[in-house]
Amino acid sequence: MEENFELKNLRSTMKFLESISEKLPEKDYNIKTIPSIFNRTYDENFISDYLAYILNPLHNGIGLEPIFRLVEGYSEKAINILKNLTIAEKNKIEIIREYSFYNGRRIDILIKLEGQLIIAIENKIFAAESENQTVDYAESIYEIFPDYEHLLFYLTPKGEDPISEDFIAISYGDLIHRLKGVKFDYRDDIRRRVIFDDFILHVEENIMVKRSKQIAEHTKLYLDYYETIRKLEHYFKKDSLMAFEEFEEMVRNIFEGEDWEFNIKADRSWHTIYKKSWNISGLFIHHEFWISSENILVRDKFIHLIEVEGSNRNIFLDLYDEEYEKLKDEYISHCIAYRPRNRKHAIARRELDNYFKADYKDENRLAEEVKKCKFIDDAIERVLERYLKEIN
Repeated sequence: MEENFELKNLRSTMKFLESISEKLPEKDYNIKTIPSIFNRTYDENFISDYLAYILNPLHNGIGLEPIFRLVEGYSEKAINILKNLTIAEKNKIEIIREYSFYNGRRIDILIKLEGQLIIAIENKIFAAESENQTVDYAESIYEIFPDYEHLLFYLTPKGEDPISEDFIAISYGDLIHRLKGVKFDYRDDIRRRVIFDDFILHVEENIMVKRSKQIAEHTKLYLDYYETIRKLEHYFKKDSLMAFEEFEEMVRNIFEGEDWEFNIKADRSWHTIYKKSWNISGLFIHHEFWISSENILVRDKFIHLIEVEGSNRNIFLDLYDEEYEKLKDEYISHCIAYRPRNRKHAIARRELDNYFKADYKDENRLAEEVKKCKFIDDAIERVLERYLKEIN
């Protein structure tokens, strides 16, 4: 049967897509910076904590140079104050995270050189400045520290202007350029150098780079052909659901005629079938199938089990172990695993061919395979009778 026009176009598009995809470079997702390891890639508080550490001369292993680089070109008075600090004054520099003002507002970083210099940094990665935020900050700083030299920075990815004219707009690009100028001998302290460089790398890779440049070429290709792919997915989901409905109906027919209960859902990866008498206080015995509408057309195999669960399952399993000794040859003849190491509560486990896979060409033997376990269902009934006598 000749393909219709739409199908021809779809097939042609996907062949072209496949040929391009094979030639695209793989994006390196292995670069992990400290913030990304802790899932704080764009967390303003985390980045502010990190920056406070980088600037802290008592912790960073470098000294005052990062602060020198930050203020360089903005205030000669601040530079002179920093150059003339005594050792005792250097040891008293405070780096305060989220300094609180009288009105309840808090600025991200406040660097305090007692009696001489205040450097304040408000860090914004995504959020815009709230109403008169920098204006309030400037007024509060001047009120609390009237006799200090003040240097106030508004740090954003692109260097957006703050509302207050007392704040200096600085971009992350400018900040990183300044930090890269810090002289640091690796031999002095390799660990701290790695932490320092990691901050620079993180900002360059995640904050300074546009979202479009962070996306893999394969993702861009996917987006270019999104409508085509969505159309194919529509057909795939529709046919997958139809295949799963066939599986469900077949299972219901296989177990028809007895007092069976069915807990089957298309979007779930497991499904249970059991007799009402198998689901009692402290005990739940059931057939279980591992397949879903999402993978029924693509998986080569799926799992069929008979499991014993519940708080009293060990009592039942001990009794069934005795029964199993009589049935061992039948288990082996049907290639049924008994209480495998990774599933000790399963009195039957088998891996079956996925008869519902799109390219499966042989006869569907699911009913035949499930009926091979009929002798186990009969054994369950015998053991269950002994179990009920024992617990009573």
